[in-house]
Amino acid sequence: MLFHYYCNGIILLIIMAFQVERIFKGPGFAETLYLGTCDGRLIIRKASNPDSHGFSRTALVREIRLLRDLPEELKLCFPELLNTNLGDLEENSPELPGIIYYDMPYYSPGEGWITLSVLLCEGSIDRADAIRVFGEILDTAFTYFRIDDRDPSEDYAEKTMLGAIRESLAWASSDDDFRSLFALKDLRLSGRSFHNIPGLAEYFEDSPRMRALLTPRRDRFLHGDFFPENVLYNVNTGCWILLDPVSVRGVHRGDFMLDITKMEEWLKGELPALRMGQFTVDIIGNTVDLVIHNRSGKLEHLYRLGLSEWYHDRLREPAYSGLFSREPGWDIRAPFIHAFYALCMLPLADKRQAVARYFLAIRYMADFIEKIENSL
Repeated sequence: MLFHYYCNGIILLIIMAFQVERIFKGPGFAETLYLGTCDGRLIIRKASNPDSHGFSRTALVREIRLLRDLPEELKLCFPELLNTNLGDLEENSPELPGIIYYDMPYYSPGEGWITLSVLLCEGSIDRADAIRVFGEILDTAFTYFRIDDRDPSEDYAEKTMLGAIRESLAWASSDDDFRSLFALKDLRLSGRSFHNIPGLAEYFEDSPRMRALLTPRRDRFLHGDFFPENVLYNVNTGCWILLDPVSVRGVHRGDFMLDITKMEEWLKGELPALRMGQFTVDIIGNTVDLVIHNRSGKLEHLYRLGLSEWYHDRLREPAYSGLFSREPGWDIRAPFIHAFYALCMLPLADKRQAVARYFLAIRYMADFIEKIENSL
């Protein structure tokens, strides 16, 4: 069936060289993960789908190039890039193949490998081991934040966040359900008055003001999708590997707060609650009640570990403070970055989750505006 679904010249070559055993994820809007053999070795192939969004293909190209060009001191922290059909092509090259892929080793559960998020949610890792692992991961992150830092481009904010937000909102404006949300006047969210998204349009435009607020002092190397679901942990050896660098929106360089806030969202339970469906959204007229259940159900063990509080304390340590002090305005940018992550997923998440993200973004934008006003 897979053969017929992807029946074209390019995929025929892939199938002949790579024997598929099963599909881990997909087909879908972004990529498909295949488990199979190549030259007698079990590998994972990550391949774009023919119906993927353009930005998803761009992200995969950036991921391949990032893994290929890793500095020596980081290569052991990421999966080895075994093979790819990308060659030296860039993300905008007209010669890009219809199916883009790369191969990485298969990290077998039988050898002790499991996603760190699963261990945290199942209570299969104690607080001491969790803190050790996250301490090592955070030290590594702050190592690569300092690698190859560059001057940011003038259009950094537009290319990294603003354009993606407007693209997501344009998609939402064509959807009947979201049009009804856009139309809510005098919005009250969880008992407070908020500006609805249409009233925030000026903050999503590429303007001198937004460039000044959102552009970091340095453009840094990032993981781009930095949270425990993208960390493989070996319960036998205590080793770990960072998976899936570069977010679906192509983030792989820029403001180090993009990585910091993504991990924060996960450790406090907000991001996994959204992904697991542990939230409620009740809309009556212009009154909305959004509750994220991040301390119960499948997230009870994560909450009991107290990693969110530990994470905030760890970020205040002297080893990391220098980077924060060299990035004035990082605390003002942080809530906007949270809103960016919420809004850019509108076309990608299921409808119920997308609605929750919409209202969550409104909350974060209110925090952003308050921080702007308090800084004046």
